[in-house]
Amino acid sequence: MELLPVFVITLLFSLGLVLALSFGKVPTYRPERDQVVQLLQGLLEGTISASQWDLFIGMPIQHDELLEAVRVKCVTLHEGLDGSDPAREGIDGYIYDRAGRERIAKILDDLHRSIRESPITREF
Repeated sequence: MELLPVFVITLLFSLGLVLALSFGKVPTYRPERDQVVQLLQGLLEGTISASQWDLFIGMPIQHDELLEAVRVKCVTLHEGLDGSDPAREGIDGYIYDRAGRERIAKILDDLHRSIRESPITREF
C-alpha cells in the first residue's frame, strides 16, 4: 500500500525534472559590445560593483573575439601579467586607483576605435 504513493511521487518528480531539463535554458554570459563599453565607462566613473567587474574579467567571452581581447587586456591589468604591477585598489567607490583607471581609459579608447573600424557584416 505504501508503494503506490512513493511510486507516484517519484514518477511526478522524475517527469518534472525531465521537463525542466528539456525546456530549460543553460545560463550563459554573452555581453554585447555596447554593454562592455558601458561597463568600462562605469568602472571609470565608479558606478559599477566589484561583482560585475569580477564576472567580466573572470568569464571567457567566446562569441566575440574583440571582446575577449579586451577582457584579456583587463585581466592583464588586474593581475599585472605584463610585467608591471597589478592595478591597485581605488578609494571612494572606485575599483582601481587613478593609474589603473587611466589604463582602462586607454583600453576603452582602443575598443571604441575597433568598433568604429569593424565592418557591420561578416562573411562566413
